[in-house]
Amino acid sequence: MKNKVVVVGGGASGLAAAIFAAENETDVTVLEHQDRVGKKILMTGNGKCNLTNMSDVHGKYYSSDEASLNKIYDTLVRFDARKTRDFFKRIGLYTKEKRDGGVYPVSEQASIVLDVLRSACAGLGVTIRTDCEVTSIEPDKSGVAVSVIQYIRQEKEQRKSDGKNKKNAVVSERKETLRYDRLILATGGKAAPASGSDGSGYRLAKRLGHRIIEPLPALVQLKCQGDYFKAVSGVRAQGRLMLYIDGNPAAGEEGELQLTDYGISGIPVFQFSRLASRALFEGRGCEVGINFIPYIENLADVHTAQFQDKTVEEFLSGLVHKKVAALICRRNGIPAVMPVGQAGEGKVRECLKLLRDFRVTVTAPNAFENAQVCCGGVPLGETDGNFASRKCRNVYLVGELLDCDGICGGYNLQWAWATGAIAGAAAAGRVIEKEDWK
Repeated sequence: MKNKVVVVGGGASGLAAAIFAAENETDVTVLEHQDRVGKKILMTGNGKCNLTNMSDVHGKYYSSDEASLNKIYDTLVRFDARKTRDFFKRIGLYTKEKRDGGVYPVSEQASIVLDVLRSACAGLGVTIRTDCEVTSIEPDKSGVAVSVIQYIRQEKEQRKSDGKNKKNAVVSERKETLRYDRLILATGGKAAPASGSDGSGYRLAKRLGHRIIEPLPALVQLKCQGDYFKAVSGVRAQGRLMLYIDGNPAAGEEGELQLTDYGISGIPVFQFSRLASRALFEGRGCEVGINFIPYIENLADVHTAQFQDKTVEEFLSGLVHKKVAALICRRNGIPAVMPVGQAGEGKVRECLKLLRDFRVTVTAPNAFENAQVCCGGVPLGETDGNFASRKCRNVYLVGELLDCDGICGGYNLQWAWATGAIAGAAAAGRVIEKEDWK
């Protein structure tokens, strides 16, 4: 008889695990608690799905210790971006590489990524059961018992209290216990809970004996102190940012900064938001220094002599967005209509220095609802090289559930494909090595 493998969670890592297990002569079932699989895949890359990145992975990932980082990089050597592209080509999806190394489907449609994954599952005979909530997992020497609540939906339209119609409303539920030889836990974390990542996997992993490093929002906007943000909300500017933790430089990024009514956003903010989230959770102080004029190397090159009759705000608006110029004037106590000549060279130079290093105090990351991924999760040291649990038999843990998170650019999906593929093959009795399978 074929081995029976169950995958709990139908996201990127779960579907990859299901396909690799099924390709190795295994009977595979996917249990998804949402009404369809792959919802988060549809949200990635602004709907274009940045599948992976061909750039060097070193320095692109975070975890709680050096040993875990080494395990991440070893994993991404065994199943790298090239293997990810080969995998998708094999199941019917051609990809293209962009200048920054990011890899996308040629159509730049996230929906086609999910389509080919579902098609591959169907072709391999993978059973996908949606609306299934796993309430407990009981491993033993011979396999795993899984308790499930199956939610039953009604096909006809029902009138909701707000007057809108809703199809397929849940009307009943059925409890059952299922038995499998191996289980792969691929539930995701807590980021973007609308996609199904509601943190339930952490609870299941904890009951299995695993420690959970506190999950926190990552790749997320940062809330900042100050009542002036509403005045600059909506401003986008190319800037150079430095994160300070307890007054010490922790990370620097450059790119398009977005100012919001609550703080700061944009790719450069996302890239170090993980560090800010963890520092704030630990009670440490966080500041971000914003350089609004990174294109000016030497402030001495900015001359004011010919602009004596212009107002300071007008002068600064030639360097930055006018809303930022107005803010800088207010911060330096300069009336909007005051001419450069009247303000004096010293005051104007103070404005320039403030534009080069505008400090904001970070108070909190934005909520999980706004985050792309989580930091934290199950320590990597509690799994072996194939992501089998060291705490209980016949269980594997993959994807965002683990204590690994990457920066923007396809790195988090690469982790999902890699861990899913390795664990899926291992659960079916095959080990993917560095040069194995093309």
